[in-house]
Amino acid sequence: MELFSPIDIGQVRLKNRIALAPMDTELCGMSGEVTEEMIAYYEERASGGFGLLFTEFTAVDAMQRLTSPGIYSDRLISGWERLVERVHAHRARIILQIAHHGGRALERVTGVRPVAPSAVGSPLYPQTPRELTIPEIEELITSFVQAAIRANAAGFDGVEIHAGHGYLIGEFVSPHTNRRDDKYGGNFEKRMRFPTEILKQVKREFGKSFIVGFKFSAYERLEGGIDIDLGRQIANYIEKQGADYLHISALTFPLPEKRYLSVPPIYVVDPPLVELAAQVKEAVEIPVITVGGIGKMEQAEGAIARGDADIVALGRAAIADPELPKKWEHGGVVRPCIRCNRCHIRIMEQKTLRCAINPHVGRELEPVPPTARPKRVVVVGGGPAGTTFAETAAGQEHDVHLFEKRDSLGGKVLAGSKPTFKEPLRRYLTFLNHQLAHSDVTLHLCTEATPESVAKLSPDWVILATGGKQHTLANRIQTIDCISAFEHPEKTGASVAIVGAGMVGCELAWYLSDLGKSVVLVDVLPESDLMQDEHYFNRFILLQIVKEKTANIFLGSDFEIGPDYIVTDNSKIKVDSIVNATGFTPNTELIETYTRAFAHDKVLIIGDELQAKDIYTATQGAFTIATTL
Repeated sequence: MELFSPIDIGQVRLKNRIALAPMDTELCGMSGEVTEEMIAYYEERASGGFGLLFTEFTAVDAMQRLTSPGIYSDRLISGWERLVERVHAHRARIILQIAHHGGRALERVTGVRPVAPSAVGSPLYPQTPRELTIPEIEELITSFVQAAIRANAAGFDGVEIHAGHGYLIGEFVSPHTNRRDDKYGGNFEKRMRFPTEILKQVKREFGKSFIVGFKFSAYERLEGGIDIDLGRQIANYIEKQGADYLHISALTFPLPEKRYLSVPPIYVVDPPLVELAAQVKEAVEIPVITVGGIGKMEQAEGAIARGDADIVALGRAAIADPELPKKWEHGGVVRPCIRCNRCHIRIMEQKTLRCAINPHVGRELEPVPPTARPKRVVVVGGGPAGTTFAETAAGQEHDVHLFEKRDSLGGKVLAGSKPTFKEPLRRYLTFLNHQLAHSDVTLHLCTEATPESVAKLSPDWVILATGGKQHTLANRIQTIDCISAFEHPEKTGASVAIVGAGMVGCELAWYLSDLGKSVVLVDVLPESDLMQDEHYFNRFILLQIVKEKTANIFLGSDFEIGPDYIVTDNSKIKVDSIVNATGFTPNTELIETYTRAFAHDKVLIIGDELQAKDIYTATQGAFTIATTL
């Protein structure tokens, strides 16, 4: 299999063609220094079989640094050296990504106005940046070169010059952001002068023994930005200047793009940037790295086998499962990324990296040790919260029993995974059931728990994780709940009105439309207020598809529903059924039943029973509570 064959970048050999993509972790110290938490995060992925690791965005300048790590001072070298040593111990290579936020910096964080090639407005910029002077540009070139020298001193195998995603170097390269008319702007060669001078000076320092790569956006969803033809031209030009590889991305977040999505959501089946990398690869001879939404081995192997790319970089998939390369090569059930993009939301909010399906992410230095006082714990409900709690508690050597009335674990995810476009959720369910089956948890499947049956086990703790109950519509018209509609769509008839256009309602509208049903989707909220907690691309792509699939959508207006009709915008539409997709609320009656049966302080509430929201909230909350038993 080509994916596991070695490859040379310059004079450096990689053991395989799987790389850890550069992704912020928010694990560094206040001054950008490496921490033990950060080292543990990278080492876990190195031990998981990645042949190459890229660090996250690392600032070459202290003044404009946000919350990323830094390489702007010699005092930062020793921390990076410790990280490199731990990665190299696993026969993995590691490259430091050197970068500058440019016009995308935030004055509220840095305290100074952002700088850029030109003082122009852009959808990328939080404010109009200050235009750099030529002496400042020359000083920044020196900063990048000095950063590379420090990286070499720390033992890195190379550096990656980050010219993508609208950061400073990319701002010089793109005609959208570079409007200068001097030696650093005005035509293609002048726009390329800034990255070229950095690249050539670093190459002069180290020759061929030290990798110098170039990451850039081969497509920008910006007026006058980089298109694919210009992207190929940039690639060819940079190769001639001596770059050892090209790392191909796109600048599309957070912009209304449907094709080249840089953070593709669950609704996008094929990794969208592989095609972009393939077009660039046709123009160059040096290795090309592709990235973006690659989560299955056949996707990665296909990109290599077809010649679309030479190396695949895994981002969110590597967050979810640090051992992904080993599992692909030797077998094992993968913990799959479900592309909910909660990790990306947190990083954009400058919060510590977390994962909806792997609660250990960002906590690699916080092992959960065996307890000195084992307890008997009964968990009621086998959804994401219940299973996370049960597995975590069992890992601490508590005696854990889990009751699930169905024959399979997953809770509401079982219903949510029914549409063909939710395939990652079906893989998550496979992982979930495998994990619990091979744990020390005693499973009681096909068994509906009652206070009486739970009491027979004499539990020290009772954990309620039954998933909450459906909101009731105000006029109490007979409706079908959204879970039943997903699992038994035949019950909805040929025409259906869905009340609630949040994520569940929109996904259900898409699903039923694909089954050939006539769908009406209504919500009192306007489109601008829908799904505001969701990731930009998840929300944008879902709304675009639902609009294409569903002819009758009424948002931001009052409506009236009856047993077999809905009235909105002065139109009465006959339907076979009404589906309630207005969300869930804690089941207070169930909670009261258990708190009456057991001592109040013996009953813990997790998941949707505590806060009806999403998988991320359920698993994170369950993990946190389980570790404090």
